[in-house]
Amino acid sequence: MNIIILLFSLLSPYFDASPQLTPISTFSDQPKAVLTFEHSSETSPAINQFDSLQGVALYATKEELLLAKGNPLAVTNDPLQGTEEYQYADVTVGVGEGFVLYVHVSPSQAQQFGLQVDGVGIDPVKDNVQSTLGKPYFIAEDGDVYMRGNNALKIYRNLAGEFEGIDLFDSISS
Repeated sequence: MNIIILLFSLLSPYFDASPQLTPISTFSDQPKAVLTFEHSSETSPAINQFDSLQGVALYATKEELLLAKGNPLAVTNDPLQGTEEYQYADVTVGVGEGFVLYVHVSPSQAQQFGLQVDGVGIDPVKDNVQSTLGKPYFIAEDGDVYMRGNNALKIYRNLAGEFEGIDLFDSISS
C-alpha cells in the first residue's frame, strides 16, 4: 500500500486539472546574468604550495637528491619508518623506496643556514609565520600544521612556544 501512495504522490503533478499559468515575462525581458566573485578580507599566504624545504623537493628521487645536495655527511637507517635518513649540514632527508618522503630542519640548522620553504625565507623564531604561511590548518600540542594539497608543513614548538624544528611531509602517507 505504501508503494501505491508513493507512486501516486510522484505522479500527481501530471494529473493536475488546474489551468496552465502563462509566464509573466519572457526570457528576453529578464536581466542579464552578472558573474561575480567574493573577496576575502583575509590576506592570502605568500607561499601557495609546499614542494620543497631547504631546496629539497618532496617526492624527488634519491638520484635527484644526491645531484642537488651532494653526498650526505651520514646515512642512517630508520627501521620504524622503513627509510634511510640522509643527514646534511642544513637538513635531514628521509628517503624510502627511492623517493624523498620527508624533510626535517632542526633549530640549529635553521639558525646556521636559514630556512627556505619553496625558495621563500621564513624565520619561525623571530617572524610571525602566519603572514607567510597563513593560518594553521591544525594546532597541535607540539606545533602548528600548515597544509597545501596533500603536503604538510609542521612547525614544532615546545610548551613555552619556542621553535623546535620543522618538517615537510606528505600528509596522506604519514
